[in-house]
Formats: sequence, C-alpha cells, structure tokens
Amino acid sequence: MLEIRPPTEDDRAAIASVGALAFNMEARADRVTFDTRRRLCAYADDQVVAIAHSIPFGQWLGGKQLPCGGIGAVAVLPEYRGQGAARALVSELLAQERAEGMAVSALYPANAALYRHLGYEYAGLHPGFRAPVADIPPSRAEVAEMGGTDLDGVIACFSRFAAAHNGPVQPLDRACWQTDVLAHPGEGTHQRTVVVAGAPGDIAGYASYFLENAGANGYRVACKHLVAVTAPALTALLGYFRRFENAAAEITWFGPPTGGAVGLALATSTFALQPTLNRWMGRILDVPRALEGRGYPDVSGDLVIELSDPLFPGNTGPWLVRATGGQVVVTLAPEALPSPARAVPIGLFSALYTGFATVGDLVLRGALDESDPRLPILSALFGGPVPWMPDFF
Repeated sequence: MLEIRPPTEDDRAAIASVGALAFNMEARADRVTFDTRRRLCAYADDQVVAIAHSIPFGQWLGGKQLPCGGIGAVAVLPEYRGQGAARALVSELLAQERAEGMAVSALYPANAALYRHLGYEYAGLHPGFRAPVADIPPSRAEVAEMGGTDLDGVIACFSRFAAAHNGPVQPLDRACWQTDVLAHPGEGTHQRTVVVAGAPGDIAGYASYFLENAGANGYRVACKHLVAVTAPALTALLGYFRRFENAAAEITWFGPPTGGAVGLALATSTFALQPTLNRWMGRILDVPRALEGRGYPDVSGDLVIELSDPLFPGNTGPWLVRATGGQVVVTLAPEALPSPARAVPIGLFSALYTGFATVGDLVLRGALDESDPRLPILSALFGGPVPWMPDFF
C-alpha cells in the first residue's frame, strides 16, 4: 500500500534520483526546490517511489488571467509502475489545487491515456520555429542585458504580450521567473536575457536565450522567450540576433502556430516548424470559477450544460451559463429548465473551453449532436486563436 504525502528536505536526493531515472537525466538534488511548487511523493516503506509537483501559474484565456496549476515531473520507479502511483499523486494534487482556488490545470503528457482518465484533454500547442539567422532584417536599435531591477518590467511585458493570446502561462512566484523562465539549467551555453526599453521605466521587449551546438554549422541561438509588445522592440530584438550571423546557423523560438510577428518579419519564407510539435493537455478544475474567469467575445445568450467529471462530481451541474458583454455568469440550473440530453465529458469540454477543439470536433467525438441548438453560442463563446504557450514545464 503506497502512502501519498508531502516530502521533507531529507527526501531531496531520492526525488532527484526518481526523476533522473524516469527522464534519463543527471540526478541533481540541488535543483529540487520546495518553495516555488507543491510537491507530493508516493512512499513504500518510507522509500520514495513516485513523485509529482504542481507549479502555480496564471493562464491567459480571452485576455484574462486565471489561476492554473501546472503539473510536472510525474515519475515512478520502474518496479512500481502500473500500480496506480502516478494517478494517485496527480489526483491528490488536483484535489488540493481545486480546494485552494485553482480554476484550471495544464500539463505536458508522457502518457495521454493516464491523464484522460483524470479528466484532461489536449488543449493547446507548444510550437517551436527555426529560421536562418541571415533571414533576419538587420537593425542597430539599442538592446541591453537584463539588469537586477528589470524583473518587474519583464513580467509586465510578458503579461501585455500574453493577454493577446490564448493559453500562455506565467509563474505567480517571482523566484520561478529566475529559475525556470529566464534561466536554462542544463541547456546550452551562454544563457542570457536582453531587454529593450520602452517608455521611461518600461520594458517593451525581451529575449531569454542560450547557444547550442549545431554541428559543422557552428551554433544556433535558442530563444526560450522572444517577446515584444511594440514594433520598435521587435525590430530591435531581431536586429540583435542578426548580429550572430557570422557563427550562428539558425535562430529558434516559440510562438503562435502561425509563426506570429516574428515569422512575418523575416526576409524570406524559409522559417519552419521544428520537427517536434508538443501538445499540452488542459483540465477545468472548478467549472463556475473557470467559466467566469476567462474572457469572451461580446456574445449574449443563455445555455444549460451538464458535464461528467470522474474526479470532481461537483463539476457536473447542470449549469446555467448566461453570457453578455464579454462575460458569463454561471449558476446551477433551476429544475424547471430542461437538462441536456447527455453530459459532456469534462476533458472534451476543457478542450473546447481553451479554443483548441471546435464544436464540430465535439460533434464528431459524439459529445454533442449536430442538431444541438447550443452549438452557435458555444462556438461564438469559445472560438478564437488556437491556444499555445511558449513554456515547457
């Protein structure tokens, strides 16, 4: 019988060892942090046999930020796999997050079937792009290395950028910005963050990057964040990376599925998706909080929806959703209102909620009928740009 509980400082080495074995990486106990994330472990006779953690994020949907728990580092010793340890750990993490006000959850799955059983579904992309450095337009606009007082400006810049997209997450803990977003432990060399000043005291763009080996072609510039909120800032950042052309074969970055403004700025059409296109999964933890917390187009109308949730029966409803002026109000539907013919699985509804799935997708998956009168308002509420995020966790 496995025991699920928070680890102690004495478990650092064991946590690092389980993660290293699962992900084929170096065991580094010094990188096991307790202050920026919630950790749970599964123990067998006081031995750590499985691990998982949750990072507190804000996730941007419809121009608003919702509290989101990012699940990561789910790992189980090989001899204990298949015994339900991962499912128990993630279930307990989600229950704690929901109780503390998290509206949604997101993760990158190694085992999609496991997370679908827990109510997740694919809900967005992590698109990576690459392009020749020589295709970047030159510019001599001023770019400076990030200083010790720039963190607030960088966070504010990212918030402005992310509010225009669906799906990006940002750490709620400032320390996570330093350790996870702006640093790259174990990745490449010469890790730096550069910034472009905007109005006095304001940062209009920044790039967090490192250099990695590109074989006979020298090296490539790998951007973890390449963020600009003004045209001059984008021009300055791209011009900065053009200056690497004598040694760097390529630049890589993460952006919206279209390639975004960076793709539009390149001199040719030679930029391309990186070979691996990661997808992340999402899950609504609290239906009223999630629906009321995101932004919407200016849509008006009412609908009743009932959900099936294997983990949280309180999410089932049926819910009366009233939309007006870019907001919704969610209450339990009065008994006088007819309930839907069938409940929509929480995972498929979560995929619709982020905008990754369409109502047509849910019809083809059998969750909605093609004659359902709710289809137009559901489509209008959740339509929008394909959700994506620049961060992998």
